Amino acid sequence: MYLTFKSKLMIKLILTLLVLLTVSFESLAQEDYLKKGNAFLNSGKLDKAERAFRDGIKSDSTNLIYKCQLGLTLIQEKNYLAAETVLNDVLKIDPKNIAAYWYSGIGYFENAQDRKSVGAFLKALPLIDKNSEQYYSVNWYIGKCYANLLKTEGLTYAETDQMFSCYNEYMRLQPNAEDSQKIKEYLDRKKARRPPANVKRWVDL
Repeated sequence: MYLTFKSKLMIKLILTLLVLLTVSFESLAQEDYLKKGNAFLNSGKLDKAERAFRDGIKSDSTNLIYKCQLGLTLIQEKNYLAAETVLNDVLKIDPKNIAAYWYSGIGYFENAQDRKSVGAFLKALPLIDKNSEQYYSVNWYIGKCYANLLKTEGLTYAETDQMFSCYNEYMRLQPNAEDSQKIKEYLDRKKARRPPANVKRWVDL
């Protein structure tokens, strides 16, 4: 249902890696690590990208951008546990690091950990520019994660409200997206089937 859209999101993510990151570089050497690492990442040379970002971290262990990009590379390599460790280390230092939350959400989503994914994206949501592509994308991811959870462990009434809200926001911002009509039909079905607020957790296939 959403594979094509998801693929487009991942492409946009790779092509706009630095949109969420703002920093001034102190030396040409530092900038080269980032440029080389991102070039390798964009071309799918993940082992070389990982090496470049790890070299950058060795040269400057305080540079959180290198660590965020290493986390993203590890996610692309499907090394989700290592990526989680790297990105959590970033968030311990900078609890408002948008890139770390964003990449964490992507990693958890790719690894089918929807509860953790929605948690990361909810922390990213208030930090993201509402005029950016990341804003409508994060609403899609939150809605999708909740939709997945509805089929497994279920949602509370408040979580269901949030799923509806995020999907509606996505459709408002992307009315002509290829999946908007399917999402609208999905929401109509779920709203018609939704139990009353006294039901603590709702599971629905």
